[in-house]
Amino acid sequence: MDILTAIQRRVSVRSYDDHPVEPDLLEQLLTLSRTADHLTDVPPRIALISGVERTRHILTYMIGSYGLVQNAPHLLVGVVSEESDVALLDLGYVLEQAVLGATQLGLGTCWVTGSYDAQSAGDALGLASGEVAAAVCALGYPAENRWGRFHSRAVRQLAGGHRRKQLMGIVFSERWGQPWSPDGADPTLVNILEHARLAPSARNRQPWRFVATPDRLVLALIRPAPIDGGIVMAHFALASAALRYRGKWEVRLGNSALEQTHRLPQGVIHVATFVESSTG
Repeated sequence: MDILTAIQRRVSVRSYDDHPVEPDLLEQLLTLSRTADHLTDVPPRIALISGVERTRHILTYMIGSYGLVQNAPHLLVGVVSEESDVALLDLGYVLEQAVLGATQLGLGTCWVTGSYDAQSAGDALGLASGEVAAAVCALGYPAENRWGRFHSRAVRQLAGGHRRKQLMGIVFSERWGQPWSPDGADPTLVNILEHARLAPSARNRQPWRFVATPDRLVLALIRPAPIDGGIVMAHFALASAALRYRGKWEVRLGNSALEQTHRLPQGVIHVATFVESSTG
C-alpha cells in the first residue's frame, strides 16, 4: 500500500482484536518513528506499551468520551522532553508518520489525546526527568466481530469522524477570509490539499486553515492545537513527496509579521509555511 492510499484509507479504530501485533511489525514501526522526518532539533521519541491489561490502566473509559477505545493490545506513546507548542507540533508530525506506516502494514490505530492517564503512561515507560507522555495512539488489529465493528462506527459518528469540511472551507487565497477555488489552481497542489484535509484532529474539528499564495502555502491554527497542526503538516509533506511537489515546511510559530501579512484574526496563530523549491 502506498502512502497516498494509506492516507485515504486510515480511519480511527476503537475496538481491537485480541491478537497482538507480531514483533517484527512492531519493530518496523519503531524503526520508522526513529528515522521519521521531524521539525525540531530535539524530536519526540515514540515508545511502545504492550498488553491489554497495561493499556487499560492508561486509557480511560468515560461513556461518550471521544477517545473511547476497547481492547487495545498496544499503545504508541509520544514522549517529549518539554511540553512546549513547538515540541507538541513535532510530536503530531512524527507520530502521524508512524500511524500511516501502521495503516500501510494493515494495522488499526486511534489517536488518544484527552482520555488517557499520562501519569500511568509515564510510569509504565519509566520516563526520564522532564519527559512528558504527551499523546498516545492505540494500535492493533481491528476487531472483525459484529460488536467491534458497531462500536467503532458508533463512536466515529459520535466524534464527527464521518464529517470533514471541504477544501473551500479550509483554504483561503492570499489572506484570511478571501475565497479560494480549486478551479485554475495547480492540480497537484489541490490533490495534496485533499490528502491534508483527511488528517485526523481532536473531535474532527479541523482547527487548521491554509492560505495559498503564488509561491507558498501558509498553515494557521484557529485554537491552540499544536498536535493537530503537526498531524496535518505530516499529511501535506508525505503527499507532497509522493506527488513530487518539491518544497519543505518552515516552522514560524506565532510569527507576528506573517500574521499581519495574511491578516490572521485574533486567536489564530501562524504555524508554518510550505515553501516550494526547484531542488527539493
